[in-house]
Amino acid sequence: MKNFVSKLWAILSVFLLLGSFIMGEQLQNMLMKAPFMRIDPYFSGGEVEQTLDMGAFTVNIHEKTFPALIGEADEGFRQITIIKNDTAITRYDIARFAADSTTRVEITDNTPRVTSGGKTTVINEVGVSGGKLIFRIPLTKNTAFNP
Repeated sequence: MKNFVSKLWAILSVFLLLGSFIMGEQLQNMLMKAPFMRIDPYFSGGEVEQTLDMGAFTVNIHEKTFPALIGEADEGFRQITIIKNDTAITRYDIARFAADSTTRVEITDNTPRVTSGGKTTVINEVGVSGGKLIFRIPLTKNTAFNP
């Protein structure tokens, strides 16, 4: 009986392996939507906490994230994703908006500026991909904003 089960398992494994190559993208999408799977916030930016409609742009403000292997780190970030609704982002000026109760963001001449506690700092974008602009506001647990 053991011999039969082991051979059956080996045959099924070959079909599962082939199926994973053939259905790779669909399998990946199905696993990503599974309730027990969670994408690392360092790559995804964390859950979207608030969405602002600013006409030509949609702004997604992600939750504060302090990624660590176990627990939370002392330093983290808040990701802001800006999506241009009609075409790719090449030049962008976006009116001032609130990332949270103490932090304001304004983008002029392709330069994101963050104001918190009366202090304004220029932050770098993480990436521009077609119709998306991504940047991250650095944070520490002790202060809301740490330029």
